[in-house]
Amino acid sequence: MKNKLNIDNLVNEYSDTIYSIAIGYFKNKDDAEDIVQDVFTKYISCIKSGKNFKTEEYEKYWIIRVTMNLCCNKRKESNYKRNVPFIDKETIGFEFSESESLLLESIDKLEDKYRIVFELFYLREFKISEISKILKISEPNVKTRLRRAREKLKKLLQQGGYFDE
Repeated sequence: MKNKLNIDNLVNEYSDTIYSIAIGYFKNKDDAEDIVQDVFTKYISCIKSGKNFKTEEYEKYWIIRVTMNLCCNKRKESNYKRNVPFIDKETIGFEFSESESLLLESIDKLEDKYRIVFELFYLREFKISEISKILKISEPNVKTRLRRAREKLKKLLQQGGYFDE
């Protein structure tokens, strides 16, 4: 069983990742902080019930998967509407150029199944094999979703005048 020190280390290691994933879903600080708390509550409950993670890698995947599941469930429960930008400038505290803002807005317009894979691969820098484990889908499926996300993003950027081809 994890002791207090290990849980504190875990919170320090994963809270930023959990928070950034939750911000990607909800675009507001309060909901993201609730998700962080819910993930660690679920983790502690799991440990108390006797769950042992075989490796740190599995523990990391479990935490990310639980974060995504909680976000999806919360959005479904509250009929959450995605009507806010991908990145809230006030939340992160700095400005983007016009082209960066257009790119982020275009990413936000992607369907969740494509946006999540795109975000994990390009913004979180996970490998395809890691994304496959996190999302519990095959590696070819991850590659297909990445390809489709890039195609859809390219179309959105062309429509927004970001580049012509």
